[in-house]
Amino acid sequence: MFTQFGKVLRKIRIDRGMLLKDMAEGFGVSSAFLSAVETGKKSIPNGFVERAALFLGYAKGSAEWDELQDAAAISKGEIALATQGLTQKHQETALAFARHFEEMAPADLDKVLQLLNATKKRREE
Repeated sequence: MFTQFGKVLRKIRIDRGMLLKDMAEGFGVSSAFLSAVETGKKSIPNGFVERAALFLGYAKGSAEWDELQDAAAISKGEIALATQGLTQKHQETALAFARHFEEMAPADLDKVLQLLNATKKRREE
């Protein structure tokens, strides 16, 4: 069974007509290792997602880059958020969200997601 990250990589391979061995070679790993990462038998090493994105030609911050990063975070089961250098308000908000995340109702999560997506759209305009 594939992890979310594995599913995304597999789809990219199929869409581009690539073989597992070709993608692994481009990422600088063996086919066996890439297969193990895709199925969750091996964890995603630090820097691996960025290396993969660059090989695939994804610009940092692009939708494709974000999709790969998000899939890796989901597969790891943990999301890290760097707060160093951010304002006190940013840090307090991140901590409050993390503290109450599991208790939030689906409707509240939808509202937060809608707000964040609106912020992203405004930034892109």
